[in-house]
Amino acid sequence: RDFCLSRGLGDVYKRQHLCCAMALIGSLAMTEIYAQQTIVACNGKTYKQGDTLVVGKPASSGYLYMRSVDGQGSLSPVYERDIVGSKMIITSVPEYDKKLYESMGIYEQPETPQIVMAEGEGKHFCISLNGALTSGNIMSDYMPSAVEGAVDLTPSILYVYALKLYQTAVDEKVIDRYASLCVPEEFEQASADPFALEEIRKTYQAKLLQELEKADFSKVFRLKCLSELQQYDMNKGCFPLSGFSCADVKTKQQKDLSKLGYCLWEECAFHFTNTSYFTSLPVDKARAKGFYDMRKYARVPAYDKPVATLYVYVKFKKEPVKLPEQKIMVYSKGQNFDFSWSTLNKAYGKKALNMDIVRIDGYNDLLPYVNGEVTYNYLGSVAL
Repeated sequence: RDFCLSRGLGDVYKRQHLCCAMALIGSLAMTEIYAQQTIVACNGKTYKQGDTLVVGKPASSGYLYMRSVDGQGSLSPVYERDIVGSKMIITSVPEYDKKLYESMGIYEQPETPQIVMAEGEGKHFCISLNGALTSGNIMSDYMPSAVEGAVDLTPSILYVYALKLYQTAVDEKVIDRYASLCVPEEFEQASADPFALEEIRKTYQAKLLQELEKADFSKVFRLKCLSELQQYDMNKGCFPLSGFSCADVKTKQQKDLSKLGYCLWEECAFHFTNTSYFTSLPVDKARAKGFYDMRKYARVPAYDKPVATLYVYVKFKKEPVKLPEQKIMVYSKGQNFDFSWSTLNKAYGKKALNMDIVRIDGYNDLLPYVNGEVTYNYLGSVAL
């Protein structure tokens, strides 16, 4: 009996050791599962340990959905503005922790993970990923827009190409106008001092002649434009666009020019001649679905129509523009406003340029960031 009892106790001990071993294995397995957790974010992309995040723009009060983590694990707000564009590596997707989630503004336990830990710039960060994506704190579908050799179009560049196209003589008036387009504040100050004015005229006469010599009608220029996105076309796989509004043009528009499709930018006017080829922006369905899901997560109201930031690449057409000879009222700005009658062609005919669009890259800002380069929330591109 004693022998039998000893065998029975031995079996019990074995079963206990086996249960403990299984529990330990189970615990290690769960730890491994947590270490390998992924987040399916509101933009439809899956994020996991080792993935790279690109830092976007902060709000005026800082990065609302990011916290820095010190050596003791304490979280602090992130206010730095020099980390835009820096890269962070996801180090882990932590399991749910009530205190951690509430410190990141998530007060109910979500069904799936929402927070990632990341490191970059020699620091550690805790990021509420969906909020960071929809606010622009973290870039979604990061892609800089670029075409080899292209430069941003400016009023002074427009003026140079208009002078070259129409073979306008370079006199003092032309030099003054060019200088005022290049350095408006400096030229205005120099205008009150004849010696400073003579010096600035010499400088910008040389610069203008040099730019006229270099002007090449095969060169590509870039414009930053805005366009309202219409409802996604499921059959064609694209967002229809509603025209192009140049984001950098602050010049008051001349209504008769606008009716003809010309945009007045300081001294000169430009017109896109082939917009019929660029009435929509191709976007694959997965990315388009992510676009709508991000808007839902951010609770963007339905009446708030989405606006796309478009980088429009163009070439000047080497052909003079003939505008109608209709009479218009024009004025020249001096010490007094001098109004006179002229014709549309006489006033703007030799300052108007036609352009062909060669490529468009489209982005969407869920928040109305207008200034600066847009490299995130990339939607799609279209080119001839």
